[in-house]
Amino acid sequence: MIFTGFLPNATKKDLRIALGFLLLPWQWLLLRKGRYIRDIEEKLKNYFQTPYTYTFDSGRTALQKALEALQIHTGDEILVQAYTCIVVSNAIRWAGGTPVYVDIQDDFNMDPHDLVLKITNRSKVLIIQHTFGTPACLERLIMIAKQHNLIIIEDCAHSLGVKHQKKLTGTFGDIGMFSFGSDKVVSSMRGGALITHNKKIGEKIKNLQQQLPLPSRLKTIQHLLSFPAFAIGKPLYKFGGRYFLAILKKCNILGRIIYKREKEGREVPFYPSQYANAFAAILVNQLKDIDMVNEHRKKIAHVYSTRITNKNIILPPKNEESNYLRYTILVHNPIHIIQAARKQGIILGNWYDAVIAPSDSNISSANYTIHSCPHAEKIASCSVNLPTNRSIDKRKIEKILSFINRYGN
Repeated sequence: MIFTGFLPNATKKDLRIALGFLLLPWQWLLLRKGRYIRDIEEKLKNYFQTPYTYTFDSGRTALQKALEALQIHTGDEILVQAYTCIVVSNAIRWAGGTPVYVDIQDDFNMDPHDLVLKITNRSKVLIIQHTFGTPACLERLIMIAKQHNLIIIEDCAHSLGVKHQKKLTGTFGDIGMFSFGSDKVVSSMRGGALITHNKKIGEKIKNLQQQLPLPSRLKTIQHLLSFPAFAIGKPLYKFGGRYFLAILKKCNILGRIIYKREKEGREVPFYPSQYANAFAAILVNQLKDIDMVNEHRKKIAHVYSTRITNKNIILPPKNEESNYLRYTILVHNPIHIIQAARKQGIILGNWYDAVIAPSDSNISSANYTIHSCPHAEKIASCSVNLPTNRSIDKRKIEKILSFINRYGN
């Protein structure tokens, strides 16, 4: 089987680290708090050359705390692109702001022209999302933000390690936000971080981080269990592994990427929290390979862009700077191609199959008005992801290309 998601970054060493925290009694006291949190914050600080770097339980919590540090008030408008995840909308609302959605361009990133049309005298913050690791139109967006006195948060959930004009994404705005979720550039199953050069903002973020409770021991264990669960379930997927994983999920043995309450726009009782030490230990290991993994993704994307010949498929715009976290193609009937691929042993991705994803989210709770971002809605109705993760080798890419080029012909 070939997977686009399902914890695609996990290595054997990650599995050993997770099992150590799960099985060794002397590690149990270090599940939630320990030296790895300081270690990873120092490594991120050095990587980005920023004086202020703080970790959180997730990217969504990091974004919420970034907005709280900016002292968002009721009625303040936060400009964010459509074709995003509901957890972004939730973070804005839970920080006290109102999300205002901006349409996108063909590169899946914010349209500067539509941004200008959406700005009002209540606009306070601009969130610039680098979708699928492709840098947004930073020069134009930053210029517009400066003209309207908007504070900039870069959403780098997809773009850790990506450079624009030789400068790392996350360092262009006032705050950079990162996610270490299961399918991100590097993954500790759950986690997030904020970086800033601004002393005043940095000190506020630090205070907010320190006020958070330690992560739930149960939730930490549930997420750690994903490492052995996927290590067993993925190789055996065609021989009962899919049912094994489904049962674990149904019985709430594994943690969720997005909980049902979050899809409904409601808070969960066990987050926000601090980052778990066990996850930080895994992230320390993952971060060592970030440049290698991003380069691998670029090579896979180059193969797709040069060897997909199917005229029924629209390829993403070429961008030499993108890390192509997922290689997103546009097709007439995404559900059909995903089902057809699954029969061939290829599980494609569905980011983003809705203008506010996942598709079963309550978009009214996200404050989204239908038809307000028509291009984003059109793109969402056609999007399918091809995998670029570290497990994609020559044999797998040939199988994917064979399927894609034959599809619909």
